[in-house]
Amino acid sequence: MKLALQLYTIRDCYKNGEEFISALKKVKELGFDGVEFAGFAGLKADELKKALNEIGLVPLSSHESPERLRDNIDEILSYCDEIGCKNVVCAFSPAKTREDLQSLEKILKSAKEKARPFGINILYHNHSHEFEPMELGIPLDVIKGFCGLELDTYWVFNSKVNPAAYIRENAEKIGLIHLKDGKNGTPCAIGEGENSISEILDAAKECGFEWIIVENDNPVPDGIEDTRRSMKNLIGKY
Repeated sequence: MKLALQLYTIRDCYKNGEEFISALKKVKELGFDGVEFAGFAGLKADELKKALNEIGLVPLSSHESPERLRDNIDEILSYCDEIGCKNVVCAFSPAKTREDLQSLEKILKSAKEKARPFGINILYHNHSHEFEPMELGIPLDVIKGFCGLELDTYWVFNSKVNPAAYIRENAEKIGLIHLKDGKNGTPCAIGEGENSISEILDAAKECGFEWIIVENDNPVPDGIEDTRRSMKNLIGKY
């Protein structure tokens, strides 16, 4: 399997496009093969594509809000197509009511239809609230009925669900996997929390996933050093 980094993890390391490119170089130096975006630091698509090619990083996916997927989908798809990014992920959505899920379904189905000619996948990234029962059942069960998932393994674990078992049981519904650790509801570097990292990696291998995306929402003391520890703790496990 190959490793990518969700760049939200190192958001403290750049404030503009030039610093963003420097941060991408550090990500490559740490041993990552790809990246997942959470914004593009103001870079034009051709500028970012050139930097990625020179550095040697695959633009695996990009996180977007449901509002941008609704209002700016053409812009998103054009940008991602130009840089060669084949996955666009809805990063978060409310999922407490029937109306929440109906709105999300409308947005994601429309995005999927527009993404199809580009060969771009539309996925949904979970947190823990999608496992809280509601009138329609478990929200994530409803969501995976109309959209593929980017499974965040720490928020699955935090919901008292076994992440490795969930991967095996839902592999055909999962497009990408976020490998995340944490404890007491707070994310941390891989190997410093309570999540079953080795079991998750074993399940991902068994199910044929090519990529694993590392993320930490709460890096300490900063994104690069936190990511360095995650990579050190992953050596020999993937």
